[in-house]
Amino acid sequence: MVLEKTLETAVTAGHSDEEAAPVNVDESTVADWTEAEERAVKRKLDFILLPILGLAFFALQMDRGNISNALTSTITKDLGIDTNQINVGNSLLSAGIVLLEIPSNILLQRVGPQKWLSFQIVAWGLVATLQNFITNYGSYLATRLLLGLCEAGFIPGSLYTMSTWYKKSESSLRISIFFLGNLIASATTSLIGAGILSMGDRYGVAGWRWLFIVEGAITIGIGIIFILFLPPKVGNGSPLISFGRWSYFNRRESYILVRRVILDDPAKTTNHLRISGSDVWTTVRNPRILMHIVITITSTIPVNAINTYGPSVIKSLGYGTVRANAMASVGSFIAAAVTVLLAWVCDTTKRRAPSLLIASVWSLIAFTCLREAWKWSAGRKYAAVVFSMAMNSTIHILNVGWLSVNCRRPQERSVAMAMIIMGANSGGIAGSQVFRTQDAPLYQNAFTACLVLSAVVTIEIIGQSAWYFISNKKLDKLGDGPVVAGKTDETPDGLKVELVRKWRWTW
Repeated sequence: MVLEKTLETAVTAGHSDEEAAPVNVDESTVADWTEAEERAVKRKLDFILLPILGLAFFALQMDRGNISNALTSTITKDLGIDTNQINVGNSLLSAGIVLLEIPSNILLQRVGPQKWLSFQIVAWGLVATLQNFITNYGSYLATRLLLGLCEAGFIPGSLYTMSTWYKKSESSLRISIFFLGNLIASATTSLIGAGILSMGDRYGVAGWRWLFIVEGAITIGIGIIFILFLPPKVGNGSPLISFGRWSYFNRRESYILVRRVILDDPAKTTNHLRISGSDVWTTVRNPRILMHIVITITSTIPVNAINTYGPSVIKSLGYGTVRANAMASVGSFIAAAVTVLLAWVCDTTKRRAPSLLIASVWSLIAFTCLREAWKWSAGRKYAAVVFSMAMNSTIHILNVGWLSVNCRRPQERSVAMAMIIMGANSGGIAGSQVFRTQDAPLYQNAFTACLVLSAVVTIEIIGQSAWYFISNKKLDKLGDGPVVAGKTDETPDGLKVELVRKWRWTW
């Protein structure tokens, strides 16, 4: 039965225009469009939305992570600081993100993603460019903190925006494609950095200063593209550059985009959310959500550690600055391919935990090898570094998708996305302290810490998946378990329909 027929049935059942007629999506409502139509509009959406968001994420990671390239230049000598002080700056960047993550996401709901996210990109692009003027430890700390404050909320805001356009069964692959911006930046930043640093002290400007100038300017350019071409919201495909004269989608395509998401998850809405203090407090106390945050923190500590110091470890094997940065990119390219593959498995099987376990076991083996690599040849030790970087943020990326599909309400999802990115940046704060100056050049203590954390995250993933599995068994025994509900837009005859769907956890 199509949606329009369901509405007619609700009218004849005696519901007034002001009432919301409950319609069970699982039993009585099907889409009034063909699978071919949906595939076509989804493919069109993929080629519009994902490249824009992914490009912006590329800029964020480029400006956040280029400190690892600067470390292979003369930044510590020019500023008169050491590795430990560099770590403090990285911790401040992550602290700035954590501090404003939730407030930024609340503002996004009020202002809209097109305006708020665009402002953020240009703001942190300016800060990233101005880093080339730093002359001492104090100015270094100030710019790192300001960069973090400007970047706060961009990732969860983008993730929430994506969730309004896509169905649950499509989320993991699209989230991984979005995070490709991060992974590709991790890989190409090393290559770009190698090229920029090869300029040397041209025109009396140090190589690391050129790094901040060029990459900051790239970000500002990306921000302008984002402002002009991002579609405002599901149901409105007219970007700013169109001046309201054209849309990415025709009326039929817009209808399909809105309805398919609501039928998949009735709790989703096309309007701006109002997130109350109660919504925030309820979400931050949810033990299931908190467990996902713990998984992200545990997995991102070793990721941040090895990504920041990977180029320096490779350089210590006897390679030059430019070559070490280029060689460090290999792990990130592997990570990009593996992440997309595992995300595809998640969406195809509708199971998340098995893919996360594959990633965690990979990390466990890689850090075991890296810890023992001190007695190996330079070539074999380089291979160990690459494979430890090859999982990069894969566990965290898949965990974001896992959390997203297990949020019942849009308000919960919005806050939870902010929380998990806060967790990732908290892991960044801890990860920036793993490699210590006094531990050089073997860094055995650092590699041991990464190994232990990889083992812990494996246990956490097994525990979380068991929790969801057992909870579903209990819901099946109850029969009438919890439901999610939401109201569609008002129909032409003034009727409102409340769609409901049975809730089950995704393990």
